[in-house]
Amino acid sequence: MPSLRKAEKNRIDNPLSAIRMVEEICSSHYLGQDFQDFWLKCLSPYLTLTGINIAESLSECLNFEPQWIRKILSLKPVVFLGSFGVGKTQILAKVAALLKASDRAVEIYNIDTIKTSGQGLLQAYAHKLDVPYYFGQEGWLSLQENIKNQTDVIKLIDTQGVNLKNSDDLNWLLSAQKFVFDPVLVVPCDGCVSLSPDYVSFIKKFGVRHIILSKLDIAGSLSLPIRLAWSSEVPIAMVNGSPNLSENLQYLNASKLLNALTGAEIAETGSDAISHSHAGY
Repeated sequence: MPSLRKAEKNRIDNPLSAIRMVEEICSSHYLGQDFQDFWLKCLSPYLTLTGINIAESLSECLNFEPQWIRKILSLKPVVFLGSFGVGKTQILAKVAALLKASDRAVEIYNIDTIKTSGQGLLQAYAHKLDVPYYFGQEGWLSLQENIKNQTDVIKLIDTQGVNLKNSDDLNWLLSAQKFVFDPVLVVPCDGCVSLSPDYVSFIKKFGVRHIILSKLDIAGSLSLPIRLAWSSEVPIAMVNGSPNLSENLQYLNASKLLNALTGAEIAETGSDAISHSHAGY
């Protein structure tokens, strides 16, 4: 939008332009009247200031956790959840690479015994990263044993794709009483917004702590992840803009999300950027 392109760091001097921008974003991304009204309410205190910061008002609408990777606890295995084909395996591998780059010990557990390519793909990633890899039922038993004996190793768990309306295959997450998981949900940016209620129910059922966005490169709309983060109040941690392992997995904040909403490329700046060299590829 011209008013955004001319402004610096998402700042606009004209209050009417700021309001129109919010309205146009909500309309073009099908965010709904409720979210638009909430965003305008958060924006209203900024309208009297010189240089209205749209990103700050968006940050008040949604929660972000840009320090998620640095705050991962070794005593809580991270479980990657999501529907079929959303990119859980590639994202797990990227998270493992970032943790390795930070000199943190990592293990990968693949509980997905259904996807034909799942075992070989994740095993290849683990081999390239030089981290221990465990698969299937034996991997599940090893996870339980390793949790008792290791105190400084971060355990990343890949799970099978799930039907959000029937997630009984993941009930082992609820029945495991010996330890507590840190569930993260991978949400595709090209997902259908009508699935929002199913996602919210899934989040509540499994106690999802963070959201990771995937497929931002092919997204026609960001309505699903934004509505989901807003309605569930679960923070957005990261965004994956490409299925390629060599591409960056980035921290997400309101400024980057606003750039995506207005069609601008997500820029890599400062400490928020994750470079190829950091990922080890």
